[in-house]
Amino acid sequence: MKMMEVQMPRPANMSPSGQAKAVRQANYRIKLRQRGEPEADRVDTALSSAVAAFVAMVDDKKLEELKTPLKMLLRGTLDLLVDAGFDREASAKVLRRRVSLLSRPEIANFIEAGRFERRLTKCY
Repeated sequence: MKMMEVQMPRPANMSPSGQAKAVRQANYRIKLRQRGEPEADRVDTALSSAVAAFVAMVDDKKLEELKTPLKMLLRGTLDLLVDAGFDREASAKVLRRRVSLLSRPEIANFIEAGRFERRLTKCY
């Protein structure tokens, strides 16, 4: 998988095939809403928040036995970004920021709402 240059927002594709694709996508989104099923980007965002909360809990509670697997997960994430063509140092900077409570104060609320502490104490 290589990094592609994509301008955002993309210009509208007004060709017949582009319009047909837009209609299919709109219908797909309607069906998802009717079923109460989230789109993948919403799941990705929730998962990202959960991982950031977990990183914070591991650091805060000094859960040493979880630090190595967590480091492996974050290194794997970084490797995937590098494999996609992104710069390692720049990617590491963004990754650190995304899992940091300093830059994401909403995660503290997420930890409480997600009952992470209670869930962790059940496991350990």
